[in-house]
Amino acid sequence: MKDEQDKLSNKKVPQNNIMTSIDAFFTSSPIKGMLQQMDNFFGHAFTEASLPVETRETTGEFIVICKLPGIKKEQITIETFDRYLTIGVKNEEKLETIDESSSYISNSYTMKHQKRTIPVPAYVKLNALQANYRDGLLQIRIPKKNIKQIKIDD
Repeated sequence: MKDEQDKLSNKKVPQNNIMTSIDAFFTSSPIKGMLQQMDNFFGHAFTEASLPVETRETTGEFIVICKLPGIKKEQITIETFDRYLTIGVKNEEKLETIDESSSYISNSYTMKHQKRTIPVPAYVKLNALQANYRDGLLQIRIPKKNIKQIKIDD
């Protein structure tokens, strides 16, 4: 039994060689390029996945404020369903580059579609909401339902 253990311990591969091989595999040119592309895609794909939204409440209104710099009014959609308000932004860009010296034409098209759903309280009138967009700031005002104050007698 002891002889078998001695034989197994003598046949161990140094861990340093395995780690060097793994490092070499992932840093070689074809794999490194593919991994860099994956890092670029996943690193930038979700950086702006959510629209910045702030909610406020006054005595008569529930207010939703969304900062959308550089977005045109036509790119914004507002939808309501049950007790939810959804703000959507659709941004399309088309770019054509023409290099006349080499007769090279490059076309690129990108589209980003972002949505943010905000729950709203049950005591607001969603059907009476008003939206205003000015200088990159979307402001949605939702009036509250009439609240009846009850006087407490002594």
